[in-house]
Amino acid sequence: MIKRVVFSLCLVFIVLLMPKQLCAQYYSWGSDAPSLKWNHIGTPDIRMVYPDTVSGVARQMLYYLETVRPDVNYGFREAPMRVPFVLHPENFSSNGLVMWMPKRVDVLTTPDVDGYSMLWYKHLAAHEYRHVVQYANLDKGFIRIARYILGEQGAALGLLLLPLWVIEGDAVMFETEVSSFGRGLQPNFTMEYRAMQGFSTSRKNIDKWFCGSYKEYIPDHYKLGYQICSYTYTKYNENVWDKVAIYGARNPYVISTTNVPLKKFYDTSTTDLFYETFADLDNFWGSLSPLENSGDIISSINTKNYTTYSHPLALGGGDILALKSDLAKPSRFVRVDGVTGEEETIAYTGAVSSRPVVADGRVWWSEYRRSTLFSQRVNSQLCYMDLEDEHPRSVRKARNVLYPTAMDGGRMGWIEYTPDGRYHVVEGVEGVGDVRYATPLYCEIHGLAWDDSTKALYTIVTDDSGMWLGRVDGERGVSQITKGAYITINNLRAEGGKLYFGSIESGRDEAHCFDLATSSEYRMTNSTYGSFAPSVVGDTLYMTTYDRYGYHLAKQATDAVRQRVDYKNIPTNILNPKRVKWDVVNLDTVRFQRADSLESVVKYEQKRYRKAPRALNIHSWFPISQDPFEILSNYEVNINVGVTLLSQNLLSNTEASLSYGWNRYEGSLVGAKFKYFGWGVHLDVEADYGGNQVVYPISHKDDESGEMCPQPMPAPDKYYSVGTNATLPLLFQTGYHTKQLSIAAGWNYSNGMVSNVDRLQFDKDGSLITNIEHIGYKEGLHKLSFGIGYSDMVRLAHRDFVTPKGFMFSANYALNPVNRDFSDLFSVYGKVYLPGLLPHNSLSIAAAYQTSVGGYKFPSGHSFLGYKTSKLLPRGFSARDINSDNFLATSLDYYFPLCYPEGGIGALLYFKRIRMNLGADYAQFKQVESTGKEWERIYSYGGDLEFDLNVFRQPDAATVTFKVSVYKPSNDSVWYTMGLSLPF
Repeated sequence: MIKRVVFSLCLVFIVLLMPKQLCAQYYSWGSDAPSLKWNHIGTPDIRMVYPDTVSGVARQMLYYLETVRPDVNYGFREAPMRVPFVLHPENFSSNGLVMWMPKRVDVLTTPDVDGYSMLWYKHLAAHEYRHVVQYANLDKGFIRIARYILGEQGAALGLLLLPLWVIEGDAVMFETEVSSFGRGLQPNFTMEYRAMQGFSTSRKNIDKWFCGSYKEYIPDHYKLGYQICSYTYTKYNENVWDKVAIYGARNPYVISTTNVPLKKFYDTSTTDLFYETFADLDNFWGSLSPLENSGDIISSINTKNYTTYSHPLALGGGDILALKSDLAKPSRFVRVDGVTGEEETIAYTGAVSSRPVVADGRVWWSEYRRSTLFSQRVNSQLCYMDLEDEHPRSVRKARNVLYPTAMDGGRMGWIEYTPDGRYHVVEGVEGVGDVRYATPLYCEIHGLAWDDSTKALYTIVTDDSGMWLGRVDGERGVSQITKGAYITINNLRAEGGKLYFGSIESGRDEAHCFDLATSSEYRMTNSTYGSFAPSVVGDTLYMTTYDRYGYHLAKQATDAVRQRVDYKNIPTNILNPKRVKWDVVNLDTVRFQRADSLESVVKYEQKRYRKAPRALNIHSWFPISQDPFEILSNYEVNINVGVTLLSQNLLSNTEASLSYGWNRYEGSLVGAKFKYFGWGVHLDVEADYGGNQVVYPISHKDDESGEMCPQPMPAPDKYYSVGTNATLPLLFQTGYHTKQLSIAAGWNYSNGMVSNVDRLQFDKDGSLITNIEHIGYKEGLHKLSFGIGYSDMVRLAHRDFVTPKGFMFSANYALNPVNRDFSDLFSVYGKVYLPGLLPHNSLSIAAAYQTSVGGYKFPSGHSFLGYKTSKLLPRGFSARDINSDNFLATSLDYYFPLCYPEGGIGALLYFKRIRMNLGADYAQFKQVESTGKEWERIYSYGGDLEFDLNVFRQPDAATVTFKVSVYKPSNDSVWYTMGLSLPF
């Protein structure tokens, strides 16, 4: 909405005019490995770009997109625009994202580990294609004009006209309507709201429910948006967001492009819709018969720290092993006393991808681990921990492992997923497979378990018929033992001839059992809000259960509830109020067979997607001159009158910019930059022309006045420079820790003017220069630089804003290879993070040292030629204030949260958290000018006040930080800056 644009621009201008810098952060989608060979196919409406390893998946997804296309704009007047779908097959962190600049749909093709009864590719086709429709309907009026003027960044302005909760809520609604029992109807999609009934009238400021909280768990904008969108459609019997989108795009000058059209066309507002939606839901849920938990809670409940226990496993002696995370700490293994609920932390983990199992004193599980070089290669690493030493380890070569399962005789079974979209059941020892079983084509695997009675592996399969249980058979691969149904089942375990799993058959999340001997299914729990991840030892059923404070460990007798379950195709829908259904296709009824794949090959010719010719893809331009890379990486803004062209390719591995600018002091300025990430090594090339030459003069002490007199400056010429830099960033994820080693080398040449010190002449005493006016300058300055850096950081919890523990170190060396009169520069930097006195407090200590090496050795009292860096300058100082000879600096920072207001100006500004940093800096360096002292010492002290806030009810993912810094330097008055950190 224009209100957002105006507010944001005002904030940016305040930041630019008052302080000295603008801070920004951004999220990079990352690059695929260069070994992938890319192809593309297309229809008049849809284009697919994909590696050859995933050709079959591309045709399958194209089939679903074509099927859903006639209905995908249901409720909107405009059909989807033609946007390329780019498939990334090597990332286990399943996701999809519609992006602009350039416009594309990035799809991570690995199916979600926690999927439901709809196939992942169908889910993505519905959800992401609906986003394309939304953007097409925002491409009207002012936004279309902006796109013509500014390129695709102009179209991206349309995203400001619809709230993110509407964009995601409408997409979830569409995917739900094109399925038999979709995501919006799943019991866990309303569970948190059901547990917080009555919240909608609990406070006047409802912004927390849109923007999130650091004090308690708030459901995300997908869940909130779906509830409001589905209620609104039923109330008005039409998609109100069609008119809202069109009105906002054509009238961006109104104060609010959401509430104004809502009031104009429907006499309502966002606030009214929120209250009405949850009043309706509360009335419906309140009319249901209450249901008590059949299990007894074991773990203690912390009402001020939303806690998640998952995957409980009996260890013997009454102890339970479980994964635990909360708002204050990240994921970790804990040992819980099954009687008293007392617990101890065993070890912290990384991001767990599939559930743990215990066998012979060892715990096995898998974690998401990014590859060393490429962001779009995220593996599922097999991990284990011996309970005796409680030290997590990785099985290095087992990187595409899911659901590790202990079998008899020390053997293991697990699921392997390959980028071509196929699953295999594998047997072996400690991650080394020697037996492989194929799974059915066009299916997903969502679990694996070993039954000690039947001596067989069992699995959960999702295909076009829904989800079903299967047995791994040596001859047939996986054979079906239950009929497919659109009923989500998960967390498979086996024991004593029975399979245990979670199921939503009853309309709630409950623990179920399937008796392999009688082929009978039973429900084993009754739950107020849900029971999850069942496992059985003897006659005791362990699980987790839910209330408004999180997921808790629970147990009950296995025969406490035994309700026979008869087959049905979809769950009982008891938790969702009646809503108007859309007249759209049901993707669950759509079948993609081998014949369809063969027909697609004939119908749509596959062509090679050549990366090199498409590396440059100019998608946008600015009517000003700026360096976008400086803004994003170095947090510096330098704007001139002019023009800037922006380029980024579809594969996100190449970026470039070209700018022309002018200002009254420097005249014309031309700059070009090119960045390539596709080889793992990050390559940068840049060139600049314009402005005044950089001059490196020397100075000498006047014999009479004692003042330092600089060498006469030359007549200025136009400045130009060219340079290149190569950086090798190596990432090493080891569970709780993330380590990074970075090696860099660079070269730069400019026509800078360097004092010709070879011509210097001195008096008889050798202390005074006698011909400084006549020595002149040499044109041309080469700079060759090398650097290495290493860091080790631990994972953050939800409430953390600085790593609790970690360190970083770097060393750099710069030299002029063709002018040895120019001093080399050596610098080192280190920083350590330590826990503070209270939770979420952090103490950091940093130190840096730099000095000039070699060069022309001037007598005392004369300046020298050399490079300077600004690493760890005391705040309030610049590189002009120091000399690089034996520069030593240190800083101390103490970060802590002040308060959590969770309020502000309703619907405009929501203050989520206010935090503070108290800092002090000190530096000293050898004084090379004659000032009567050998060392110069400088210092500063002060603090930073940071506001974590959300504007215009943007969700938690869009939280921004506004920072005000005030410091007192030793040589100046109070120094201050303001900065804005963005969540991308």
